[in-house]
Amino acid sequence: MCSFAAIMFAACTSTPKSYIVEGVVPDDSYNNRMVYLYDHEIRERVDSALVVDGKFTFTGSVENAVIRRLVLNRLTVDFILENGKISVDMATPENVKGAKLNDKLSTFLTEMAMYQNEFHAKTEEIQQSQSSDVDRLRRENYQHYNKLIESLRIKFFNDNKDNILGAFVLWYNQLFDMEPDLLASLYAQAGDAVRSFKPLQSIIETNERKKLTAEGMPFTDFTIENGNIDGSKASLSDYVGKGKYVLVDFWASWCGPCIAEIPVLKEVYTEHRGDRFEILGVAVWENREATMKYIENNGSPWPQIIDAGDFPTTLYAIGGIPHIILFGPDGTIVARGLRGARLKSKVADVLCDCH
Repeated sequence: MCSFAAIMFAACTSTPKSYIVEGVVPDDSYNNRMVYLYDHEIRERVDSALVVDGKFTFTGSVENAVIRRLVLNRLTVDFILENGKISVDMATPENVKGAKLNDKLSTFLTEMAMYQNEFHAKTEEIQQSQSSDVDRLRRENYQHYNKLIESLRIKFFNDNKDNILGAFVLWYNQLFDMEPDLLASLYAQAGDAVRSFKPLQSIIETNERKKLTAEGMPFTDFTIENGNIDGSKASLSDYVGKGKYVLVDFWASWCGPCIAEIPVLKEVYTEHRGDRFEILGVAVWENREATMKYIENNGSPWPQIIDAGDFPTTLYAIGGIPHIILFGPDGTIVARGLRGARLKSKVADVLCDCH
């Protein structure tokens, strides 16, 4: 026979079946604006709420705890959506309270924010010191705080490697990146809740592609079915690995920095083109018509592979354009991320007969 006290204890300790997220905003200017709940897995908004009198509320239920983002204009808060009562302060992202995992998350984010504030203060101090060795001091400062935050992540991961908080601390990036081999090692130790988080999977896969396409590695070929201007098939191997140094410019006509780099490429092309050197453009992240319009209006003295979409940039782990890679005569990747004076210097150096 169950006593009244036993029944009340069971009711108080049972697992919540739904969630309520109660948020506050920095000031009244946010009233009557929408707060959106964003799903990182599918990269879409999945719910919304109106700010009324400086507050907003989301309700619902989840089968398992998941990582979500709240978006209010330029304010964002990443948190763990789990059944239970959760409070969020949009002005202070680390101030996420309530429900088991969010209380732990708040501790993690608070400690990370402390290190980041210290890092920024020290960086400002170095900048104002007028030291002749500012670059070295800034680099050492970054390395110091990167190590501290790395240790913080390892600590929280080891305590949460079988739940979604473990995924959060490996995935979450605010200025400091985790060393790729360490990240891969921790990921390999994790449970399904961590390993199934798609944004973290994407980071692991990107890091692996970076290793496969790093300087000193052989080129990875790709083919675009209608990549030539005449609509025929084009492959990177049509140009790379054919006995010449080839400078490959991943670009798009809408990209201001890409267009700004073209005079540099033209200068290099005019000076070095010939039996030992070629430039190849690979137009990415835009439709065929836009690229063709730019080429027709501005010309291109070097060959182009167009309509490449995001396939080459995914393959070469390119996060932003322009991204310019120099390949050796045998297809080995000589240098990545070349721009401006460094680009000109590197090409001149590899083609110099003085070696």
